[in-house]
Amino acid sequence: MADRAERSDVSRQGRQPRAVALRPYGAVDARGLVHRPRVRADRSANRLGTLERHRPVVAARHGAVPTGRSVRDRADRRVSVRGGRARSRGWSGGWESRARADLRLAHLGGAHVARTAEARLLRDARGVGIVVTRAAWVLALLSVPALLHAQLPDADSAFARGDYAAARAAYERVLARDSLNERAVYRLAILDSWDGKLVRSLARFGTLRRIDPRDPDIMVSHAQVLAWAGRTAASGALYDSVLARYTDRTDALAGRARVIAWSGDLDRAEQLWRAALDRHPDSAELLIGLAQTLYWKGQPELAESYAVRARTLAPEDRSARDLERELRAALRPDVATSVDGATDSDDNDFVAQEGRITTSLCANLRGTLHAGWRHGTDPRGAGTSYGGGGVVTAALGHGAVFRAGLGARRIESDTGPAHPLPSRTLLTAELGVGLRPARYAAASLGYSRAPFDETAGLMRKDLTIDALDFSVDVSPGPGWSISGGGGGAWFSDANRRLSAVVAVLGRAAPGLQLGPYARIMGYRVNGGTGYFSPDRFIVVEARAVYVWQQRSWGVRGDGGIGGQQVFAGAARQTEWHVGVSLSRGWGANNELSLVGSITNSAAATTPGTVPTEGFRYRTLGLRFRQGL
Repeated sequence: MADRAERSDVSRQGRQPRAVALRPYGAVDARGLVHRPRVRADRSANRLGTLERHRPVVAARHGAVPTGRSVRDRADRRVSVRGGRARSRGWSGGWESRARADLRLAHLGGAHVARTAEARLLRDARGVGIVVTRAAWVLALLSVPALLHAQLPDADSAFARGDYAAARAAYERVLARDSLNERAVYRLAILDSWDGKLVRSLARFGTLRRIDPRDPDIMVSHAQVLAWAGRTAASGALYDSVLARYTDRTDALAGRARVIAWSGDLDRAEQLWRAALDRHPDSAELLIGLAQTLYWKGQPELAESYAVRARTLAPEDRSARDLERELRAALRPDVATSVDGATDSDDNDFVAQEGRITTSLCANLRGTLHAGWRHGTDPRGAGTSYGGGGVVTAALGHGAVFRAGLGARRIESDTGPAHPLPSRTLLTAELGVGLRPARYAAASLGYSRAPFDETAGLMRKDLTIDALDFSVDVSPGPGWSISGGGGGAWFSDANRRLSAVVAVLGRAAPGLQLGPYARIMGYRVNGGTGYFSPDRFIVVEARAVYVWQQRSWGVRGDGGIGGQQVFAGAARQTEWHVGVSLSRGWGANNELSLVGSITNSAAATTPGTVPTEGFRYRTLGLRFRQGL
């Protein structure tokens, strides 16, 4: 070692050894020990001299891990080593940072032995690298369950405290790593159903049923969402499948009875509720279901007793609380009043006020007293009408309701202060029956007799109308509604009117419904009547309705645009309307609302002239209702 100071392969800065080439022209360092000579004639068996044999084989700087490549030996065989060409350079570290390990070629027994030893060492190092890489992948895969295990409690905690947005995000992250995680799919299906996304919820339940087709909890929740989607037959069959294995499962018993009630068979539903209560007399869910069914059957007093009992057993249950409030509101007296005004481009104006009070007279019987006043003006003069009456409503059972009312209306009109018309009093009456064949279906048929006193000009006509009307409303699925109706009206001047209307609304976005609307009517006598009486009047429009509800505040807007035809063969006109209402509710049935609308529809006019597209009809009203 004493000769190092005189050797050219030691750097002058720190006199530290560095790797040197075994052949000055071979450009070979420790990581590429043997190259074929660049001069092909120099192929001797002993290519290494004494000096080279006693120099280090592996340089002292051995910290780097080179990449792999193939190097030829003298017999043109390839030896896989790890390394690429690298320039030999000095080691700038201090002596104490890394100990020198000189491995001399003479100690290895020759060039062939040196190559063999290096190849084995570097092959082993490469194998270690592969093992480390594979171990890293294994650790990464093993960490996935740990991450899922950490995220699921966070999602469950958010779900339990009611932070459903955070819970949904956490469950979605779980599904991003494990698309078949049963709990995450189940909770997301529940959240989708609560948000009204029933199609997506049912798709998730389909995935769950494929994962575990016989899990009773999944089957019951799936059946519930099927019922919400209006697929009552499939829902009932799934409940029956659960009850075939678990005969006393309360939620399945309640679900089956509820599906029967929603299908319209209230008597059978009541029997199922009572049979389930015989097994589980202290089940709040069963008591609430029976109370709701009795309320639909028109027995609010009996329903209230079961709702109170359910509230006692489950004081924090929101369904029990809401149902009890609704039943008490239906039984206690309430008052309501409204103030309305309207004007049109033909200078017909009116203002009107109505008031009523409703109370329970006895079991299944309610009574209403009402009174109203109306004042209209036009270019010719003014007119006033006022009156009152009473209506009795009786529950007949099976979802049927009968109503009957009687009253009187007095009309005072004139053509001017100097020439008033005589006053007269008219009898008013109404009869009607309402049916509820299913939870999302209703129908009604009614008769009414009333004066035709919408404007001051009509008050001068001294006309009465006997009308017969029917209507049907169906909601085939969430966010969908189909309404239709029609009827006839017979005027005291021997005229007659027939009419029909149909409307369809479907959910297009949260709170938004779109659909068509059509109306047709016609009068037998269509000339010289003094009021709007076309032989045929048709309106067809595309309609949109948007409803926004935030706690006790609500906004509803509706609008439509289409075409109208006044009289057969007349030119078609553009028709449109816009309406909006703002409401504030509190308690079970207390509400204050402001409503307004504007339209150019000819159906809103009453003069004898034919309206044009420039016609405008505007309304503004205030409604108030308060339970006592």
